Amino acid sequence: MKQLLLLIFFFTCLATAQSQTTKKVSKPEKDFEKFWTTFKDNYAFFKQKGVNWDSTYLEYRPLVTKKTKEKELVLIFGQMVEPLKDGHITISKGEEILYKVKKPSYFRQEFKGIEKEFWQTVNKTLLTNNFTEPKGVGPVFKDENLYYVSENTKFSYIRITRCFANPESIFDNKKEEADTKLMLAIFDSLLTSFSNKKALIIDIRANGGGHGGIELASRFVKEKTLTHYKAIRQKGGYENFTKLIPNYIEPNKGVQFLNPVVILTNDKTASSAEDFTISLYQQSNISTVGTNTSGMLSDMFGTDLSNKISFTLSNQCYYSTDKKILEDIGVPAKIKIENSKLDITNGTDPVIIKAIETLNGQKNGS
Repeated sequence: MKQLLLLIFFFTCLATAQSQTTKKVSKPEKDFEKFWTTFKDNYAFFKQKGVNWDSTYLEYRPLVTKKTKEKELVLIFGQMVEPLKDGHITISKGEEILYKVKKPSYFRQEFKGIEKEFWQTVNKTLLTNNFTEPKGVGPVFKDENLYYVSENTKFSYIRITRCFANPESIFDNKKEEADTKLMLAIFDSLLTSFSNKKALIIDIRANGGGHGGIELASRFVKEKTLTHYKAIRQKGGYENFTKLIPNYIEPNKGVQFLNPVVILTNDKTASSAEDFTISLYQQSNISTVGTNTSGMLSDMFGTDLSNKISFTLSNQCYYSTDKKILEDIGVPAKIKIENSKLDITNGTDPVIIKAIETLNGQKNGS
């Protein structure tokens, strides 16, 4: 009986909202309806996240009236989507992020406030193993260069801090193409300078993504390879998706590095950085060391509200080549090692150590 009453109330609310469309409806109410309906028709993970979006409507719709201010409306939107724990859900105004869902992360929690000390430990570990002092290359964002590079007599190391050169490209699709070209041009110059090395370590721990992950990965691909499957959410029901769409990667026609590569990942390796990882997972010359990636792989589906407010959400579901869902699970590390605060105390990064051991083992054929 309770479920029946809930359904009656829900459809009554919908009918009321629909009837209001023929009358003069306020901007806040229109924005609420568009926000809720866009998620209803496009968001991919309500079932997986355990969120009843119809119940969310019933809880929050009465809070919005013609008197609701912009800040209040954004707060309500945030409260609606917070239970989804999906880092691809954002609300912004121009280039200003008004709200972003925080996805749980062990690495973020473990190293909160001591991130610089962690990366100093990484650099110290490289120096201890006869690598050169890591050097920053490329545009700076939040006090970090796009890339950090180091080398010893056998191996090279590239840390990719993010998957964009300049931040304005994240908010402007027109600038994304040029930004990707810049990012790739710098990367190709680094690979060319390391062409005589026996192997490469690529560090994408704490890389939150951006764009160009697949293009970066193409530099390490020997032949066209199935990388994953993707399904896209459709209107007509919360579990209505397209059929699984196979995704492939092909070798770059220009610069390539086909010697052994070890990719370092953790649960802050997200979005386009996960595209990079999953695109290379099946390649015979690739190993992965660390922990699973974030499990935040979908592209960001976005639309606009009034007053230049826009929002994004996840509308794609990624599957591994054996058709296992990857959202919230991530791309698994083949060799699992987890960083902890003790690494800073000990002055050694065990993930870097394992990467070097892995490459030495491949070299020795063991």
